[in-house]
This record gives sequence, structure tokens and C-alpha cells, in this order.
Amino acid sequence: MFVRPDNWNEMSPLERRSARLDAWQNAPVQFVNPEAEAAYKVRIERLRKIYDMEPHDRPIADPFMGASEYIVRRKGVQGTDLVYNHEKLREPLLEFHREFQPDVAVGVLPYPGRSWDLLDFKLYLWGGQKLPDNLVIQAVEGEYMMPDEYADFIADPTAFWLKQYLPRAYGALAPLAMLPDFPKISESVDTIDLLLPFGMPPFQEMLHKMMEAGNELMKTLGIVGQTGAMIAAEGFPAMGLNIVKTPFDYLGDTLRGTKGILMDMYRRPNELLAACEAYVPVLIKSIVGSCDRSGAPTAFYVLHKGADAFMSQAQFEKFYWPTWKQVMMALYEEGIISYLFIEGSYNKRLENLAQMPDKSLVCHFDQTDMGPVKEILSDKFIITGNVPASLMSAGTTDEVRAYCDNLVELFEDAPAYILAHGCYFENTTDDKLRAFMDAVKK
Repeated sequence: MFVRPDNWNEMSPLERRSARLDAWQNAPVQFVNPEAEAAYKVRIERLRKIYDMEPHDRPIADPFMGASEYIVRRKGVQGTDLVYNHEKLREPLLEFHREFQPDVAVGVLPYPGRSWDLLDFKLYLWGGQKLPDNLVIQAVEGEYMMPDEYADFIADPTAFWLKQYLPRAYGALAPLAMLPDFPKISESVDTIDLLLPFGMPPFQEMLHKMMEAGNELMKTLGIVGQTGAMIAAEGFPAMGLNIVKTPFDYLGDTLRGTKGILMDMYRRPNELLAACEAYVPVLIKSIVGSCDRSGAPTAFYVLHKGADAFMSQAQFEKFYWPTWKQVMMALYEEGIISYLFIEGSYNKRLENLAQMPDKSLVCHFDQTDMGPVKEILSDKFIITGNVPASLMSAGTTDEVRAYCDNLVELFEDAPAYILAHGCYFENTTDDKLRAFMDAVKK
């Protein structure tokens, strides 16, 4: 947990940033031996200098955004294990770190399969449920907010999420729709409205199911947390990421769906803009609170619908960029770094990103042309990416080595560069992964 110093209100954004990074860097770790402690300190000091865009000995290679699934699959782990059997991930993860000695810790996302089963989660399919055991997850889009419900969302995003979205997205949470409008609970007789749902059998059944799902989640988090602590104890620091999305992507991915939000850009543009604006303060408060609780110094944006191929530059600057920028600026004021996982290409968006203050962003590129990235952004922000997943899957080891060498050479005089994959992949070889990781050590 991050605790604000007493002089927080007098600190500049960069001073707050430094305070958060100090807390992350100096978080206590119980090391397995002095050698692991020494290696951890070397690695985290190098990463800290990269975050601060200060002189350092070399770039780092971060395989998490590409190879995290491969490193457990190479030891026979199935997709269903990533959802249900998290204890099976521990030894493959520890073996990988001992064998490959990565610059930073690599983990696997803790999908809570048993909790999903109990809550009848509808937004995904997963291995061991409706997908074969060798697969992990598959998103299933739908309209969980109807077009005529924009007004409800704009008036109170939190109430809409609680009473309309969650009952639709989780079958077991349908009784949440019985909850009262909380702002009207003020007089003595309003206690009736407050408590009435809690006395109803469907609501009570839901609460018991939520408790059961919560207990299953705590088992998952216990296993995953213990594994992460063991990886740190052997000398490997974590990047410190906290996953979020933009206002537009929350609406498009989760509430309206891709088809729905595409039509809304033409049929309901004013309502869509108002909904994005309504999301801004909710999102800022949520992200800051989450970063405080976890101690993560960065907010990790998975960017889905702002790519060049999804919308025009005019649409990006109208629907996507303004509210996203508001959120990122608020995080900057709080000392939180925005880590942008830029899926697809942002060849047309680089000048927009350049509007952000120095050191406010980590820009992780998937398919963007890295020459203009170097020219426009590398003096202002930490740059990372863009080794293609297709190359890691289907290319030769020599092709991977040459591509990585070219990237490292391109950014050799940039203040801060992290070699990373453009996006996730399931299949590669140990030799190609070693070529990727060795490219920064020459």
C-alpha cells in the first residue's frame, strides 16, 4: 500500500511520481539468499533508472507482454490450468526465471475460473467450461447497455453498473437489480427500502453465492501472490502495473459492444460523448485508489478501440482522446505513470501522445512504425515494444535476433527503452526467446 507523505499537497507531480516509485522500489522482500538480494537490487535499480529516464547501463527485455503464457505451456500446462489450477503454474514459472534469468519478473494473469462458474459470468468463455482444455479465454461481446439507456448511465455511472450492468453480465447477480436508489436513503422509514432486498430469498441466495465466489477468489490470489513472492525472493522485481482502460473502451468493450459503439458514433454522438465525460471522475477515483492499495506506480492501459484501423483521426480526436487525456492528466497530477499498451498501430496518433507532460507515459507499441516513434516521442517518454508476435511464432531465430538488434540499435541513444513484444503469443521456441532477451545484453 502506498502512504502519502505529510507534505503531499505541496509536492509537484514529478515529486509525487518519485515518491510512488520510491515506495515500489523499496517494498520489503524476503530473499532466499544474499545473491538473490544483490541481483534483485541490480535489476530494480536499472528499471528505476529507466522509469526516471536517467542514464543506465543498458535497456531491459520484458517478456511478460508476449511470452507469459508460453513459459508455462512449454512445461505442459494447459489452458484450463491457467483458469482453474493455478498451483500448477508455480514450478514452470520458477523454472523459467532460474533458467532464463529475465530482467524483470514474469507472471501469468490469474483468471478466477471457479468464481466465474459460481457467478455465471457471461462476457467470456474459458477452458474447462465451454472451451477445450487447451484454450484459455475467449471474449464474447454483447450489448449490456441498450442504446436508450445512455441517460441512465450519464446520470449515475456507478448506479448503472451496480443495478443494470452487473445483473446482466453475471447471471448470479441478477438480484442486484432489487437494490434501492441509495441517494434517497435519508429518513428513518427509508431503512425499509434499504433492507428489503436483503430479506428476500433470491437476494440472500446471491449473497451466499458471492461469499462462496469470494472465498474461491482468495484461494486463487493466495496461490498467485505466494508464487509472485517466491519469484521476487529469487531476485526478480515486478514492473508494478495496475490494469485499466479508457472511458471509450470501457463503454465499447463492455457496455455497448463493438457494433453498438460504432453505430453510436454516428447515431448518438452527443450521448456517447456525455457518457465518456461522465466516466472520467469515476475512473480517476477508481484508478488512484487501486494504485494506492496495490502500491503500483503505473496504470496499465490496454488500448483497444483507438487504433488507426478502428477510427479516423477526426473520430479519435472527438470521441477517444479528450476524456482519455483528462484521466491521464489527473493521474499525472497524482504521480501515477500511464503505461500504454498500444494494440494495433498508432501511426496517426503520435502527435496526440506528445501533448502529455514529460515522463508521464510508458508507450508500449504493437505495430506502430518505430522510426517516427523515436523522432517524436523518445525524448519525452519511456518507449517499449514492438517485436511482432507473428515473428516470435513463425519466424526463425535469426530473424528474431536481427529484428531485436535493429530495435535496440534504433533506440540506443534514447533516454529509456524497454525491448518487448508487440502482443501476446502462445507458441515460440526457447531459442527465439533467448535471442529476444540477449539482444539487450550486447
